[in-house]
Amino acid sequence: MPRRLTVVLLTEPKHPPRSGPPSARYEVGRGNILAEALLERGHEPVMWWDHPEGDLVDVEPDLVSLRSSLPIQIARARSFEADGVPCINAPSAHVAASDKLAQAVAMEAAGVPHIETHGDGGGWEPSGVVVVKPRIGSSGHGVRLADSGSLARQADELVQRFVPAALELRCTVVDGRPFGWSRRRPQEGDFRANLAQGGTMETVDGPEAAGEIAAEAVRLLGLEIAGVDLLIEEGEAKILEINAATTLHGPTPQSTADVLAAVIDLFEVTT
Repeated sequence: MPRRLTVVLLTEPKHPPRSGPPSARYEVGRGNILAEALLERGHEPVMWWDHPEGDLVDVEPDLVSLRSSLPIQIARARSFEADGVPCINAPSAHVAASDKLAQAVAMEAAGVPHIETHGDGGGWEPSGVVVVKPRIGSSGHGVRLADSGSLARQADELVQRFVPAALELRCTVVDGRPFGWSRRRPQEGDFRANLAQGGTMETVDGPEAAGEIAAEAVRLLGLEIAGVDLLIEEGEAKILEINAATTLHGPTPQSTADVLAAVIDLFEVTT
């Protein structure tokens, strides 16, 4: 049986703003699914939230899990790394993967199938209706359609080819394996399938080729855990984007349990 691990979760509060200590040993029933699963496996999860700011509770962690892209958590993860504490995902990889244009450039160079993307410095030349999105962002916020002929793009935005009525899939890759496949659908009148924008998801069997592409994209970015959005176009899977600070929820309770079990397996073999 694996030894008991003290795992620090660098995360954001579920319902900000929050009051209370900046860090605490996790207690059953507080609503964090990863921490609950760690407790069930006999480990000690310790929360360190980004708000309110303050010190870590007095523990010596065996492992750190970076669950947030906010600068304060990136800095904390780097400090742990400097002290020799293993960190999943590594802060350098997490920061690089947070830039969607950098993702596309890396995938283009490595030959990983992805949706054509344009940003400063060239790449695919936009035409027709395109998707404009922030280079750094999540949950579909700030994503819009535009006509490339009259495109007004900010320096912190990128442009992707619009694929109407495409099959959009989502999975969570953990240690090179895809879990929790779902099909995502936008709400009527919208093109964004993000759950935060009213989209829905249903469980599906992920195509083997799509799983291989998802795993390769996550490996390329140096991540151990990531959410992967893919589009299926004429039977071919292409990466839409990678999410380093991904939710660990699957489309069903069982798929969520499978994701969490894989994450904790990864923790146990990393230390």
